[in-house]
Order: sequence, then C-alpha cells, then structure tokens
Amino acid sequence: MRDATGATEGKVNTGSSSIEDCERIRREFELLFDQVPCNIIIIDRDYNIVRANERARKIIGQVEGKPCYRSLKGREYRCDECTAAQTFEDGRQHTGHHVWQSKTGQTLHLHVITVPLKTDNGTFDTVMELAVDVTQTRKLEAGLQIANHYFEALIDTSMDGIFALDGKGKVTLFNPAARKLFRVGEDRIISREEVAAMMPKGFLALVSDATKSVYLPETEVRTIDGRTVPVRLVGSRLKHDDQDMGMAFSIQDLREIKQLEKEKLESERFAAVGQTVAGLAHGLKNLINALQGGLYMLNSGFKSSSLDRIQKGMETIDRNSDRMATTVKAFLNFAKQSTLSPAVINPVVIVGEVIEVFAAKAEEKEVGFAYELVEDMAPAPLDYDILYGCLSNLVDNAIDACLEDSSKDTHAVTVRTYEDEGAIVFEVEDNGMGMDYEVKKKVFSRFFTTKGLNGTGLGLLMTKKGVQEHGGMIDLSSIPRKGSTMRIRLPRHRLPHPKSD
Repeated sequence: MRDATGATEGKVNTGSSSIEDCERIRREFELLFDQVPCNIIIIDRDYNIVRANERARKIIGQVEGKPCYRSLKGREYRCDECTAAQTFEDGRQHTGHHVWQSKTGQTLHLHVITVPLKTDNGTFDTVMELAVDVTQTRKLEAGLQIANHYFEALIDTSMDGIFALDGKGKVTLFNPAARKLFRVGEDRIISREEVAAMMPKGFLALVSDATKSVYLPETEVRTIDGRTVPVRLVGSRLKHDDQDMGMAFSIQDLREIKQLEKEKLESERFAAVGQTVAGLAHGLKNLINALQGGLYMLNSGFKSSSLDRIQKGMETIDRNSDRMATTVKAFLNFAKQSTLSPAVINPVVIVGEVIEVFAAKAEEKEVGFAYELVEDMAPAPLDYDILYGCLSNLVDNAIDACLEDSSKDTHAVTVRTYEDEGAIVFEVEDNGMGMDYEVKKKVFSRFFTTKGLNGTGLGLLMTKKGVQEHGGMIDLSSIPRKGSTMRIRLPRHRLPHPKSD
C-alpha cells in the first residue's frame, strides 16, 4: 500500500495543479481581454459579434449575437471596406479606418486591426478586431488642417514678402508678395545662394547666429535682375527643442513710403514758402508805408523850405529802402529751388567750423561758450554749406538771446552733437531770454522776427528748409526767462544720397 507521498497521490496533485494553472491563465486572459486599453470584438463568418470586451461594451452596449455592421455602424448590409471580410478571405492581418456609432449616438473614428483566430490546424471561423479610438486625434488633425489653411491664406495674401529656409538651407516658402518684390517668376525655384545675393551682405549669417529676431528698419535688397529696392527687413532663426529648423524672413517694400516722404517734404517746403510770402507781403507793406511817410516829409520840406524835414525824410527813405532790399534778397534766397550737393563727411567737422567762428563773438560779448561733441561719429552724406548755414543761424540766435536778457549776471551757449537711435542730432542750448507760448507758436510758421529792425524773419525758416531738405526735422523747447534749446534731428536712413562723380 502506497503512502501519501506515493506516485499515485503525486499524479492526482499534478493534475490538480494543471487545472489550477489553466484556471489562472483563463482568468488572466479574461482580465487582459476586458482591461486592455482598446476595443476588442470577436466576429464570426456571418459577421455576427460573438463577444466584446468590457471597454467596447461601454461604448456600443450589449451587441453579442448581432451583426457588426448593424451594431457598430447602423447599416443594413456589410461594409465594402470591411477589414474582417478581408481577413476571412485571405487569413491575414488587415488594417483600416472605421466609423462607429456609439450607443449615445456619438460618431467615433477608430483605427482597426483584424487578425484570424486560428486553431492548431490553421483553420479559423472567427476574427478578432482591435479598434483604437482616434476621434480626438482626427479632431486635432482637422484643427491643424484648418490652421494650416488659415496661415497659408494669410501668407499668400500678405502685402509683405514672406519666405523661409529649412535647416538645410532649402527655400521652402516664397510667397507671391516676395516674388513680386524680387521680380521672381511664379514657377521659378529659388536657391539659398540667390536669397543670400538678394539680402544685405552677411544678413543670412547674422540671422543664423542670432538668438532673437534681427530687425533692419531701413535697408536695401536686390531683385533677381539686380535692381535696388528700399525695404524694412526682419529675419528670425527657427528652433524647436534645440533643433535647428531654419530661418524665416518678412520684408516690407518701402518704395511707396519713400515717395510719400519725398512728397511730404516737398509740400512742407512749399507750405513754408507760402507762409513766408504772406508774411513778406505784410512786411513790405509796412516798409512801403514808411517810404511813403519819408516821401511826404521830403515833399513837405521842399514846399516849406524846411531843411530839417527834408533831412528827416531822406533818412527815413534811405533806412527803409535798405531794409526793403535786405528783406527781398533774403526772401529770394529762401524761396528759390536749391539743389543739395551732399558729400560723405563727419558731422563733427561742420560743427567744429561753426564753433571756431562764433567762439570769438561769444567771447567779445562775454557769453560763455561750450561744446560737447562725439568725435568718432560715423560719416554721413550731408550738404556742408546748407548745414553750416543752419547751425550758424542757431548759434547766432542763441548768442543774441543771451544779449537780450538782462535778468542774469552770466550767460552761456552750449553746442552738442551726438547719435540717437540711428539719427544725427545737433543741439544749441542757451540760458537767454527764452520764449513764451505765442512766440514759440510763430517762430517756424511765418514771417516773424524778435530782432526788430535787425532781423528779416527768415533765419529760422531758412534753417527749417535746409533741415527738411536733408530729410530731418527741427524742434524747439523754451521757457521764458530760462532759455531755449534748438534741436536738429537727421535720421540717417532719410539722408540724401551723395552724388556720384
């Protein structure tokens, strides 16, 4: 008789363990079948759903024993694109895109894989379908497509030129505005070398090495046929997670703006002339009245044989005729069409000449004279004679303003020259009598002088005209009894081009 450790009892234990193992495997399979993060259904050859996992049942309900095409899609016949049918036909795995209707009526998009459930001898009567819900992915794809179409439309209809290079330097974008600006045909493919030749020298390399956008408010590019175009240019390096994705550029054609600026400057000049003509007429009228008064005294002196009246009449006629001649000559100089003769010079050279000339006058009149100059300023295309006249007029006026002020013991004039945001700036500051609101309002806009018989009223207008011809502007800040500051600002990008020899 065998004991509990005998072979017979051992066989029974082994059989029990096999049953337990099978049961464990079955439970594991059931758990995997229900909890796997995708929808699983088993379909037989009649296309009835034999079984669905828990995840699928939550979406489509209890569908066992019902045709898949009716349960999943609400159809009355099998789908033409049925992947299960394809697997039944050739016994292979197939993939596809299916649209299901959930039990709540929601449309779902799924990526489907069907595989045959073969027996040991290779036959099969059922197919397992694994379906992953890609509805959100499809929505994201649709959203991205809409955004892509939107940005494509913006780029294609943009009035500014837009173009881009990928990380290998290939031109991947060249919108219609860029093709029009650079005179590039619609079907022509642009190379990186051609883009580099169109851009300002070294600009591509500058953008490639930059950590932020490179902005050139005023520069020039060349068209494909070698023409020069003034533009505003922005270049940006494209990176994502430290990966170089290339460069993008935006370019604005400034030709129309430049023309408008030129026309504006010209209209301002003519407006100033018109204002001066009105003022001149008023001034001449006063001078004519004075001449007539002198003639009356002269005639009455002859009639009465009064030498004193004759002498006063002659002095009045002589004095006012000289003033009339001076006024008319000054006006003619202002009104005539001047031609700039710009040459590339250091702005400090002009200021230095003015300082040298007026230092002696300031010393003679006991007015302090100082200057602050940036010696290493870059040269610029300037008309020496015109700007010399402008600065001379401002310094002369500043000294006179100090002489007319009796409220202070000491007076001083300071001349400054510096760069500010791409502009050359000249400043003439004094601590003289200053100007009130009414004087400041008239000083640039009409035939006006504060010097009485010693002024023509055209000095500041001449200065304004010369500054405008250089593409610049002049402004005044002044406080009565404190002093005034005249400031000329010449943006470098608006300066006239020097004449070629």
